Amino acid sequence: MRRSRTLRAVPLILAAALATATVPAAAAAANDTISGDRATVRDAPARLVLANARAGDPADVTAYCGDWVRVRVTPRHVMSTPVGWVLRGHLTDASKPGGLDGVPKRCGEDEARWRDWVGAVNAPFRSLRQVDGRWRRVTFGTGVNLAQTPECVPSLNYTRNPTTPDVVDPAQRVPGLDMTRVSFRYVTTDGAIALVSAPRPGAGYGVWGFVPSSCVQPKGSRQHVYFDEPVVQLENLSGLQGGVGYSDATIRSRGCSAALLSPSHPRFGYWPDPQPGNRPPCPV
Repeated sequence: MRRSRTLRAVPLILAAALATATVPAAAAAANDTISGDRATVRDAPARLVLANARAGDPADVTAYCGDWVRVRVTPRHVMSTPVGWVLRGHLTDASKPGGLDGVPKRCGEDEARWRDWVGAVNAPFRSLRQVDGRWRRVTFGTGVNLAQTPECVPSLNYTRNPTTPDVVDPAQRVPGLDMTRVSFRYVTTDGAIALVSAPRPGAGYGVWGFVPSSCVQPKGSRQHVYFDEPVVQLENLSGLQGGVGYSDATIRSRGCSAALLSPSHPRFGYWPDPQPGNRPPCPV
């Protein structure tokens, strides 16, 4: 009898041990922290930057999509939105093997969140610009100059105000960036704040930050903050590579329409994703 009771108890002991072993991974994924010095918080995986989470910020993990994880941050600083997508590698526990056990896989649910933040962007999504008679994919922001004043040093975050203009947080400025290599991405819905990127000296990638939009000036001979040359949107970008020039015939065959300048902030670029019926005809 004693032996049979022992044998009957073995499955229960194993089940309890397995349950105990899986709890920490799931718990770690749900209650995590930002690692490194910062993590860009985006509207959807690999898309527009909305804010920057900071090292040590608590983050509740709610979903993942490939290498991207959806989080709700509890910031200890000014932050325009605490909700968005960060790279898995920027989380302390989720970056570890098994760190996303128990977290649901969800992709594509936040793709329209940019509408709450973006008033104009350097180019719309799925876009190409005309360079020397050929069409090239737009893969990054437009090069710009920033006014050389203290308030124009990029900040990692800004405050959104429902009744007054948005304001950059001076407590989160990032000094020491290479201000000769600044790129513009978008201006916020009220037109007060611009998202820019600038690298540290010698670095190959930029730090995303926010400045008052009045700081942003066209670079070189440009007349506008955004591209002077024509910009188009395609229905199908499949197979088109960055750095390659494509013909008029190629873009027509992909379902071409002209990009639509932002109706509220035309100096800063285009309306990212207008309804197809609102887009001007293809220029070729």
